[in-house]
Amino acid sequence: MGKVREIMCIGENNPVADKKSYFRDVLEIMDSKKLGVVCIVDADKLIGIITDGDVRRLILKTQDTLPELFMKNVEDIMTKNPKTVLPDTSFEECLDQLGNFWVIPVVDKKNKLLGMIHLQTLLKAMVKSE
Repeated sequence: MGKVREIMCIGENNPVADKKSYFRDVLEIMDSKKLGVVCIVDADKLIGIITDGDVRRLILKTQDTLPELFMKNVEDIMTKNPKTVLPDTSFEECLDQLGNFWVIPVVDKKNKLLGMIHLQTLLKAMVKSE
């Protein structure tokens, strides 16, 4: 069966923001990439992730005004140390790692962000390979 390197979102398709970004930047990236997630990096190393679920929870619990919320630094709101897979992870192993999530970042052994796997893309690839 295939490896995640064959089907991961890379380059311009990969939703990424620098750790110095603001919440508004993340919303714009999330909206444009249509994956419901943005990976947060520091010098290409994955340090966190923000999902559309994180965005909803933040909006519901915050007492900040919209301008204050938009100017929050992503490091203050991201989920640190998210689950990841390596590029040579098999489709089946990746599916197991996803668990209840829709997406999972692909990193190398030094935690450099390489891409992203979406559940829908993974399932399509698994069906094709059977």
